[in-house]
Amino acid sequence: MPMPMAVPTFAAIDPRAWWRTWRRKVVNRAMGLTLAYDAVMVGMSIVVGIVFGVIYAAMNPGGGSSSYDSAFNRWTGVMSLIAVFSAVGFLILMRHRDIFTREYWLGGPHRETYGEMNQVGTVSQYGGRRMTPLACLAIIVVALGVQGVIVLIQLAFSMLGTDLASPTSDSINESAVTVSMWLYIGLVGPICEEMMFRGVLMKELKPLGKNFAIFTSALAFGLFHDDVVQGFFAFLFGLVLGYVAMEYSLVWSIALHIFNNAILSGVVDGLASHFLSNMGYGIFSLALALVGVVGAIIVLIVGRKQIGGFLRVNRSGQDTYFGWTSWAFIVFVVLNALYAIISFVSAMLG
Repeated sequence: MPMPMAVPTFAAIDPRAWWRTWRRKVVNRAMGLTLAYDAVMVGMSIVVGIVFGVIYAAMNPGGGSSSYDSAFNRWTGVMSLIAVFSAVGFLILMRHRDIFTREYWLGGPHRETYGEMNQVGTVSQYGGRRMTPLACLAIIVVALGVQGVIVLIQLAFSMLGTDLASPTSDSINESAVTVSMWLYIGLVGPICEEMMFRGVLMKELKPLGKNFAIFTSALAFGLFHDDVVQGFFAFLFGLVLGYVAMEYSLVWSIALHIFNNAILSGVVDGLASHFLSNMGYGIFSLALALVGVVGAIIVLIVGRKQIGGFLRVNRSGQDTYFGWTSWAFIVFVVLNALYAIISFVSAMLG
């Protein structure tokens, strides 16, 4: 008699385990690119710093440390531009098929490149809303409120006899004396950071839920700054930028970022510090912070139903945050958090 044919057996697939694995892969892909972007920028900063040191030593054999610091500050803007252009060049190389599309900047017909095959051809849920004057004003007020929160926290610590150290802010203030540095702070930096953190990272995380994508990209944006004080501000501001990019477009988040860096932190703060006395500048900063915080509270109260509805509709599914167990996310968080903490503690002790 012929032997009976063996019936193949298949191992049962745990749906929850499958979804966890998929979520981790999505986060790993997006955060892996973010980690590489960070590495390129840091690596290029080190390289141009070494090149500058070698050239300076060759041209100024008798120069002292103060002379070197002065020259370094004058060229920091150029070196920063080289580093950020290298990083964004790498980003374009890796994601040029997405970056050179209308959807990336303004929303539009959906493409399959962000993990939502069933949405191909439909109107993208990324961006697309019309920005109204009232919405624009409300967003600016909230952004001003975020700055106000940081100012009030720093003031509270100062009243307790402790000044919160921010090595990154101190370095920027020392080197913000050249056109190249102002160009980096007010224009190039915001554009490149929005391209990476909202245009690529947040958008690639969108299939896991808008809330998750906005929060995770804001967290990565804060850690990217490698500074406890500035990083906390960048995280809060990143939430605002993420919402703007997700609901309106990347172009609007870039505009808000430039407005914050170039106008609020640049022109307004610069003019106030230049024309006002130390006491006058302190009063002005406190008043602006209070106006921003109170205004932001009013906006959040008035729009609480809309905000609550957005959070409910776009909340992530079960186990979504399991994606944070991806190796790229863990490495990015650990490395940047350690650097920020060590830098902060050293500055506070020094």
